[in-house]
Amino acid sequence: MRKPFVAFAVIASLLIGAGAASAQTLDEVIAKYRKAKGGDVWKKIDSTRMTARIVTQGIELPMTMVTKRPNLMRQDMSFQGVSIVQAFDGTTAWGINPMTGSSDPSEVTGPMADSLKDQADFDGALFDYKAKGSTAELVGTEDLNGTKVVHLKLTNRNKQVQHYYLDADTMLEKKVVVQADMGAGPMTIETELSNYQTFDGIPVPMSITQNAPAGQVAITVEKVEFNVDVDDSIFRMPGK
Repeated sequence: MRKPFVAFAVIASLLIGAGAASAQTLDEVIAKYRKAKGGDVWKKIDSTRMTARIVTQGIELPMTMVTKRPNLMRQDMSFQGVSIVQAFDGTTAWGINPMTGSSDPSEVTGPMADSLKDQADFDGALFDYKAKGSTAELVGTEDLNGTKVVHLKLTNRNKQVQHYYLDADTMLEKKVVVQADMGAGPMTIETELSNYQTFDGIPVPMSITQNAPAGQVAITVEKVEFNVDVDDSIFRMPGK
């Protein structure tokens, strides 16, 4: 959702009937996905702020993530009094990480920049995926550790493959598997989502566990706010 300051994607959710899932077309599934995401309610949301705790490698980090339409995102984390930032301003991905030896903001490029840009997609990868240059496939119904799930496969504009496993009873995302190359070679990142709670009609996974080659990251969401007052300047790299 990579190091203690791992970036993770905020995951959307679905709600379709399990009995009819296998007979539905991809377009029908995506349409029901949009409705389950909040439909007209979601369209009226322009910004979000989430506070959470991240635990990785025995280290606990408080985190705040702020997002704003159409593609602005900023994550702030703290580790032993050190502030770590990752952000995307709609054009440029940047970060501040004193753990690398410098407290100056710097532009992020390459695969990591692509990852931050994807995270900044306010509606998520499945919304309007064709307009974003992605392709999608309804793979079918499968068993995931004893739970029936609906499997969607998405390939984005960068040829990154993402697998969405949706609980066939609730159609909320139960697991997401991303095959990515962050510059050090191909890797698989698995994210499990649970403990969904509804805020203003929007379902949010309060517990997120991510497994990657670098180790496991556990995220506990503590608070979610919608339509918060956010100044665009917080997303821009200082000095740019």
